[in-house]
Amino acid sequence: MTKKNLIIVIILLVIIDMVAAGWYMSRRIEASGRSQNLFEQRDSTEVIAEADTTVNASQADLFDDMQHNTYYFTANEPSIYGDQTSYYTSIKHVKVRWPKKINGDEELSSLNKELIKTAFGNTQAVMKDARYVYLKTPTFNKPGIDDYKTLSKAPKVYPVYGNVTQVLVYPYMTSQRLLVMEIDKIEYNGNVTSESSTFVHYDRLKHRVLSRTDILDTDAAKENKLLKVINKKIDDLNKGRGEGRQLQHALNVPTEVFCNQKGVLFQYKHGTIASEPIEILIDYDKMEPFFTEAFGQLVQHNEGYHMYPKDIKPEPLDPAKSSDKKAEPTVKKKSSKYKSATVKPKQTRKRRYNGAKRRSGHRVHAGRHQRSHRRR
Repeated sequence: MTKKNLIIVIILLVIIDMVAAGWYMSRRIEASGRSQNLFEQRDSTEVIAEADTTVNASQADLFDDMQHNTYYFTANEPSIYGDQTSYYTSIKHVKVRWPKKINGDEELSSLNKELIKTAFGNTQAVMKDARYVYLKTPTFNKPGIDDYKTLSKAPKVYPVYGNVTQVLVYPYMTSQRLLVMEIDKIEYNGNVTSESSTFVHYDRLKHRVLSRTDILDTDAAKENKLLKVINKKIDDLNKGRGEGRQLQHALNVPTEVFCNQKGVLFQYKHGTIASEPIEILIDYDKMEPFFTEAFGQLVQHNEGYHMYPKDIKPEPLDPAKSSDKKAEPTVKKKSSKYKSATVKPKQTRKRRYNGAKRRSGHRVHAGRHQRSHRRR
């Protein structure tokens, strides 16, 4: 055999081995059920989404210990001469459990900025500065009161003249891809107590805040279809509600939405579809057509949901009437450690929702039945 023939034989043997190896691998893939057309064009967003899931997004989130700050103010002169109960007073509470490290990242500038803006309404870069700017300015029920002083202990809260304002910031839910922070604002204005809740969604993997338009498609036609889905859920809920407790059809998709482990909750305010505030839950599978493409991918590849315990409570309306506690106008810290559960599917804690949730009530000084902060 010549040298040329030997080389040809070797080349043929190598080709035969490669073909055999390829045939063997294709049979293995086909048997495992994962075969696909190798020449099929794949969407780039799908590739990105699959790449995202390969990143370890399960590092535990860390939060500072709960901090409680309170400031007391009173006008220097009574509103009615000689009437000691007519001093305008202001009490401001701030309770926060602030994020310290999210999925291993301590550089949380975008999340801090959004939380500060939502909770305190200012543009300070650091939470402590933003909190101080908010606390040092009293909120009186009568505008234009410039002659006032700070107090070292809580004043009595009288109807008409007493104002109590509270801001609570704490984690609501986490998962491999999504952190949801809740900001509650409660105000007694001398007559009634009002409450509002806002939610900040944060992509733990890409380290960015998600706005409502990042979550829901803004197409008007899709929003109309979403409204029909919400009203269909209201009809289903009404089947289990007695007379006098029927929910009205919604006229629009509310601005405030937030995610939990089962789906998206839509907040309807007092008097919108019922006499009390109502949250309507739409499951993720029914929400899929109304998500933006990016958020749909996030939900599809998300897991490891964990609901945080709601252990930050509003302060009593009138601290001067509290039995044992003496409030201080300076920083108060509770030493209870607050550590996030590692985001793993095994540790998922589920909350039960029937699709609509109302808030319980409490009595304010004016004797009017008002809603209080919901418990989770």
